[in-house]
Amino acid sequence: MEDLRNALDRCKKQLAVLENRNINLKTQLANILQYHFDRSLLEKLEYFHTAFLQMDTRFEALRNEVALQQAWLTPHGSDFSNEEHIRRHQQHMLEKLENMERDARRLGIGFDEYVTENFPVNLVLQAQEVRKRDIR
Repeated sequence: MEDLRNALDRCKKQLAVLENRNINLKTQLANILQYHFDRSLLEKLEYFHTAFLQMDTRFEALRNEVALQQAWLTPHGSDFSNEEHIRRHQQHMLEKLENMERDARRLGIGFDEYVTENFPVNLVLQAQEVRKRDIR
């Protein structure tokens, strides 16, 4: 069961990294919206905003699954007769996390490309600087 606990800890850390990246993207979007820009670009920015919020919803669902797994792996919650079920659940969570990582990466790249193509360089640099500062 120790291997399951270690894998769960790694899962929690990866999930936290994804959540932080999503927060940074939302912050970058908020910084962009503070400046005057061509309002015809607003529809696509709203798309990204919605996509970032949908990622938040997925993160919350996985956090709930992680909490359930954590409960199953605590000394009081452990039922070693269900170890195979716990392992299958953990594998399912890891697959979800992998899909989220892939989707978050695509979303981030798409957003960065859109921003780079449609906004002045100084605005992009400002937003990226905020993003770097938030990561530290």
